[in-house]
Amino acid sequence: MKKLIFVLFLSTSVFSQTEEDYKNTLDFISKAFNEQKSEAIFQKFSATLQQNLQEAVLKQKLDSLRKDKGKMSSYELILKEEDINNFLLEFENASMLLLINLSSDGKIKKFEIKDY
Repeated sequence: MKKLIFVLFLSTSVFSQTEEDYKNTLDFISKAFNEQKSEAIFQKFSATLQQNLQEAVLKQKLDSLRKDKGKMSSYELILKEEDINNFLLEFENASMLLLINLSSDGKIKKFEIKDY
């Protein structure tokens, strides 16, 4: 029984992403966004997300967001759902909501920025 519990705990901790993983990813996104490096963000996307969202489209959306809202200054986790984390993003001129999910290998599986 102890072995079964340990195996379940180990498999959960290996495959689920921690708050630290999300913090590192959001730090990376913020830095890349502010330095206008959308290609770096795109490279962190999972293969499926890369297929569904072309790099040129991502660049256009992020450039437009940066022009309208300014640089990203901070973020805060405001809601953790089953498979999506919702972060409040603070920009120079506005607040936005980021819905994000990370895969077991740390790639971004879900990336959606919405009005807050």
